[in-house]
Amino acid sequence: MLILFGSYARGNWVEDLDPETLLYRYQSDFDLLVITETPRQASKIEQNSQLAQKLAKTTHRTPISLIAEDIQFVNRRLRKSQYFYIDILREGILLHDSGKFELEEPKEITSGERRKLAEEDFDQWFQGANDFIKTYEFHYSEEMYNLAAFDLHQATEKLYGTILLVFTRYKPSTHDLEKLGQRVGSIEPKFLSVFPKATEEEKECFKLLRKAYVDARYKPSYSISKNQLEWLACRVNQLKELTEKLCKEKIESFS
Repeated sequence: MLILFGSYARGNWVEDLDPETLLYRYQSDFDLLVITETPRQASKIEQNSQLAQKLAKTTHRTPISLIAEDIQFVNRRLRKSQYFYIDILREGILLHDSGKFELEEPKEITSGERRKLAEEDFDQWFQGANDFIKTYEFHYSEEMYNLAAFDLHQATEKLYGTILLVFTRYKPSTHDLEKLGQRVGSIEPKFLSVFPKATEEEKECFKLLRKAYVDARYKPSYSISKNQLEWLACRVNQLKELTEKLCKEKIESFS
């Protein structure tokens, strides 16, 4: 099966073209879920880094976010009431169906149950983000810039985790901010504006943030400047404010 989901399926996709560079500061992805018969098939698709690039060329270079899962995995998530997959089932557009297997009916939970779970996830993950922001401030004040970059990475990951769990009850097991950001952007396009990538400087800053999880701690070659850190910290604090606002609104909607 091939399913289009996210903002292009819902009709609320966004894009912002920088008038000076004629490059997109941010834009929604085409979010595609490929459902395969076996985990091995799904893994093969996920590891094909050139596939998304080839697909993007057929969509006037709109970026492609490609997820591949096997049918057993998806149906387990539907039975566990994980709304990332339930929303795909409800809102997604089926582009291709081989007819070899079927998606199960999702197990529904009450709004009260969903609100309780969302509140618990918000409290845990949002507080974790706050803790890393405080640690960042200490490391920054001591001019320990590499550790400060790691703190910002962890704060960002925690905020992305907050959003994913509150909105969908599912967070993939990855530390890659690019992949987590794509998931978050498919849920709510407003988050796409947090890390613009229209200029080389913006791209480099996000690249340093993305690599900070490993490189900032273990690679002597990793280096980030004070100005780059300050720019990233500003963006992370913006993400924090937007996360708190939109997650609380989502929780209130579970009534």
